Amino acid sequence: MKFDVAVLASEPLPVVVRQVQLAERLGYDTVWITDTHLVCRELWVTLAACAAATSRIRLGPGVTVPHSRHVSVTASAIASLHELAPGRVVIGVGTGGSSAQTMGLRLEQVGRVATLEAMATSLRRLLAGERVRFDTGIEGRLAWLTAPPSIPLYLAGSGPRMLQAAGRLGDGVIVYATVRPEVLAPALDCVAVGAKSAGRTLADLDVALWAPMSIGRDRALARDHARGRVASACRHPLPVRLTEEDEAAIRRVREGYDAYQHARAASEHRALVPDRLVDLMALAGTPEDVREQVRQLHAVPGLSRVIIFPQAPEAGFIARETILTMFAEHVMAAVA
Repeated sequence: MKFDVAVLASEPLPVVVRQVQLAERLGYDTVWITDTHLVCRELWVTLAACAAATSRIRLGPGVTVPHSRHVSVTASAIASLHELAPGRVVIGVGTGGSSAQTMGLRLEQVGRVATLEAMATSLRRLLAGERVRFDTGIEGRLAWLTAPPSIPLYLAGSGPRMLQAAGRLGDGVIVYATVRPEVLAPALDCVAVGAKSAGRTLADLDVALWAPMSIGRDRALARDHARGRVASACRHPLPVRLTEEDEAAIRRVREGYDAYQHARAASEHRALVPDRLVDLMALAGTPEDVREQVRQLHAVPGLSRVIIFPQAPEAGFIARETILTMFAEHVMAAVA
């Protein structure tokens, strides 16, 4: 199993670059930069700065979305990044959450399977040097592209239909469906159904789990640090029905969620997240707690990587550098 890091670039860009350099030194495989343009620094500027400052670690958006960037802009950006860091670039694509809400869109408006399918198909064709028909009715291509770059495409999903589409169209899949093996199993079944429809199997895909994560010596603080990130996870559908108590708690979180406090440690909506949802959605607690949680994930068939997503830190909470170091030293090393 490989371990990646997702970074919400809400801190100054030089700080984010240093954190990515730290992740490279600690042995993480990939850094995924989130694309929430009104809440954090600009995605492609951040990725370019990180690519220039590193030499081994893979880099890419996790995830970029269609409603804030035209697909032709995304294709040109990722192909340009590939020139800066050949062989180290990946691209994660989803339908979006916080970036939609800060623009006044509802998740139901953007979270459509057809949207994910269209973006994935158009990206592949543009990066292959082919023409694509745009919404304007005209066709376009990347005229400057001299040769198709090899850039793995990861599609993100949480609900059954989105996971099936990801399994059908992606080189990899980013699963956002709790950290509990009993929920992940049916999620991966959905991915497998999609893969089968394309003449593939689950083993042909690089399947990643998107996992809110917080680790610290103080169990209560570490769990509280994760609550804002858990609140964000609660906005997305799941492949299974939960208990009525859990479903009711998730509804309360969704109703009280403030997208401008997206994934902040001290977000007000974190108070709506009960301990049960922290257990369900996050890898959180002491090094011993998190190590045991990861060992359970290691036993899930078909899961090949875990993308840990530390909370955006704030005063009184845990610094991202501390979390990355502690996870690498006390979890990654032990599981490996």
